[in-house]
Amino acid sequence: MLLSATPLLCRCICGSRNDDLFDPTKAYGDTAHSEADFEDDPSQRRPPFTGVLSYDSTSDQPLRGAPIREGPLWLLSADEEVALVTVSLYVNGLGFKHKAQEHSYSFSPFSLVRNCKFQAITSEGVDLAEFKCFKVSMFTQAQCFYFGVKSVDDADTEEERSRWVMDVSRAMRLVTQSLFPPVQMSCEPLRNVPNTWNRLMAGYLAHHDDTETTSVLYCELHTQFEMQGRLVVYENEACEACIKDIRITARSSCCEKVGISCSCFSVDDHLFSTRTLAERKLWLRAISNVKVKVQNEAPNPTEEELKAYRSEIHAHIRANRASYDSQASMDALLRQRSRKPDFPASPFGYSEDGFFVFPSASQPPSLAPPVSESLVIGLPAAAMSSPEARFGALARNVDVEEERSDESSPGPLKDSDACGGWDVDEGIAQEGANGEAPATDPANVLFVGVVA
Repeated sequence: MLLSATPLLCRCICGSRNDDLFDPTKAYGDTAHSEADFEDDPSQRRPPFTGVLSYDSTSDQPLRGAPIREGPLWLLSADEEVALVTVSLYVNGLGFKHKAQEHSYSFSPFSLVRNCKFQAITSEGVDLAEFKCFKVSMFTQAQCFYFGVKSVDDADTEEERSRWVMDVSRAMRLVTQSLFPPVQMSCEPLRNVPNTWNRLMAGYLAHHDDTETTSVLYCELHTQFEMQGRLVVYENEACEACIKDIRITARSSCCEKVGISCSCFSVDDHLFSTRTLAERKLWLRAISNVKVKVQNEAPNPTEEELKAYRSEIHAHIRANRASYDSQASMDALLRQRSRKPDFPASPFGYSEDGFFVFPSASQPPSLAPPVSESLVIGLPAAAMSSPEARFGALARNVDVEEERSDESSPGPLKDSDACGGWDVDEGIAQEGANGEAPATDPANVLFVGVVA
């Protein structure tokens, strides 16, 4: 039986941090700007908080309120057991009882759900092909669960799975959106902060610091200059305290995580999550455009070209305003925590299924090889046990097309034009072998103004 309820959320996001004074670094490119090119002075429009918004992203946080959905699902576990459990979905996570033990897991911005299927028969004679399965992954926590739906009518089974997947994805999106301050994306630089004068676009992004911490940081994409672009990370939209300067080169990696309504993407070793799907698409498209410019050794843009790029991005946001509007203020659905003083070291990497991988304790992080764990199905304790588990190989037998139900298809490169335009409307590249979609291959990037 399915139960539904409407969760009630309180208003306000608050934080208290000490400001760090910032001496702006060198501004790149042409610094001649008119007054109309700038946003309001940030000293006249202070951020709604000070310092950095950081949250506890562990999966052991209490589940809030009453379940918004309950019902029976088949749990596929690592020991080849297919057990019927009652799953309760909450506004910030899910719970179920397995072998007389209660399990509950809270979502973070770095969680995803997607359809999958198996072509195998267990040692108990259960044919997994008869189940409509989906996967719930908290991939930065190395936790992954496979659930199945089964009934006599195949159409009813598909509909039931779709409802579960959509409800889980909505809960994940709500957790992510609850962390963001109500600040719109911006294309114009700040008058009194020279470091922003090469800005293409800027906005808040959730950043995966480590397995315990997610920070909501203000990120600013700069156009290419001297054969590289920049993704500058600040504490907040005042752009007074610069935390990190991520360089975008011809070899930079920019990928999206594939999931239903998933807003995660990575730039090199940094994992981000956006407030909305439209924002993820825009960030990936803009970063890809910068990379293509760098790959093709495009000259530094003139001031007029930079204005044209900003104008196209701003026009795209304005034309799709409903997709970019901030959500109503609400309480953050994760615990707030103190921010570490330094920007965290880059994540060591991700396994084939997107699990966070740590370096070996006996080796320096720069020398330790990636850990290759075979993916298994079921509870976290089981999932991290025997790499030889029989379901490890089966879990990779998924239908890629089925997983990409909310993704766009790429198109061909466009010819160069006299101005060197800025494309923001097309889809991202197809999924790669590691479950992510490379968005930086020139053959998969729609781009106007490629320099020969």
